[in-house]
Amino acid sequence: MKYLTKEWYRKSNLTDLHFDLEIIEEAADQDDELFQSLYEEAEQKFIEEEQAEYDFDPREFLDEDSFDQESDLLDFLAEEDFIEQLIENFDNRDPFSEEKTKKLFAEIYESSLAAAKEQLPSEIYSQIADPRIFALGFCTDAVYNLVRAFSVGNNRETMQVLKDYEDAMRLQDIPRQLQQRFRFHDCRITGWLSQGKDLVLTLDTEAGFTSDNRIIFLDVTVLVDENIVSLYWTCDELYKTDHGYEVHILCDGDRTAELNLLCSDILIEEI
Repeated sequence: MKYLTKEWYRKSNLTDLHFDLEIIEEAADQDDELFQSLYEEAEQKFIEEEQAEYDFDPREFLDEDSFDQESDLLDFLAEEDFIEQLIENFDNRDPFSEEKTKKLFAEIYESSLAAAKEQLPSEIYSQIADPRIFALGFCTDAVYNLVRAFSVGNNRETMQVLKDYEDAMRLQDIPRQLQQRFRFHDCRITGWLSQGKDLVLTLDTEAGFTSDNRIIFLDVTVLVDENIVSLYWTCDELYKTDHGYEVHILCDGDRTAELNLLCSDILIEEI
């Protein structure tokens, strides 16, 4: 990738770290009692939210008065099979388990605890007196300002790169039909097949915004291959060359990986 690199993608996911932080000056010290109190409070709130979601009867979706008549949700809910499946799942669900919900909350908390150390620069993380309290969403005013400045800086930088990328893409002499169909964001790469000099990628488009699920790159020279099969198509760069196209694809999932290649042409199909 020339613009939308792995580093750009990483920073683009670190632009909102301050959004859910609440300032409390008690976070200036490591405090076991405060941590325990905040943990139990957050855990109870999580249990109540999960219980409310568990208790929501999908039959309420059948009441069209509950939604704006212009809402796309009405069209979505008009799928009778979808509603019936929701109702069946609701009627046959297992009893609500507070124990399992607490375990889920603990897993989410541990993930937040690890993420803070991984995502924040060491000079910011070192200012956090009690990472346990920070992982629950609480910090001092000083730490909040540092985290906010870091997030805003990432946003400013990634948006500038995105603008540069869009400017570069506008300069490419790409046929309009290819521009319109080369849109596979959130599609999962399910297959990779080499056919002579050609490369065929198949896609699961359920989470994407297209029904096109096969791409054939003709006369391929692979520049970078980090095995994108099973990952989700995140972003791409498409350049016109004297002999066809240069294609860069960035994918994400349980890891981040790239595929960069040269080809003479690109065929896109729905199979």
